[in-house]
Amino acid sequence: MKVYLASSWKNRELVIDWKEFISEKTKCQVDAFCDDSDGRFVFHFSEIGNPNTLDAINFLEDERSQNAFLEDRKWLDWADVCLLILPAGKSAHLEAGYIKGQGKRLIIWQDSFPKGEFDVMYGFADLITDSFDAVIEYLNELE
Repeated sequence: MKVYLASSWKNRELVIDWKEFISEKTKCQVDAFCDDSDGRFVFHFSEIGNPNTLDAINFLEDERSQNAFLEDRKWLDWADVCLLILPAGKSAHLEAGYIKGQGKRLIIWQDSFPKGEFDVMYGFADLITDSFDAVIEYLNELE
């Protein structure tokens, strides 16, 4: 089983922790967008400059943005499962939708789900949980 971790750069340390946790507790291979230790192309928006001077069009015209998109799509195509680690932004949610649109599995995890914060489209998830153990159990069942 191959797992793609989708989240926010603000959660970088948590994403790396998830990668290590899944690797230790399952037979899964794991990709983390923010981990270049295996040779993955890693890109952060700040590399292009002041985000207040960019819009969606000129941001995507930059070669680094195009390379980052192609790299992420490559790993999304490779994966069998996406673990969406909340909170996350637009890109991570688009990645989750892309995975689900390919008929693959989607797990949504957050350390707690506050009252009043929800989304009807989370109904696409095969598992939505605040439990580390539930994620591991689910991944091991898929093996």
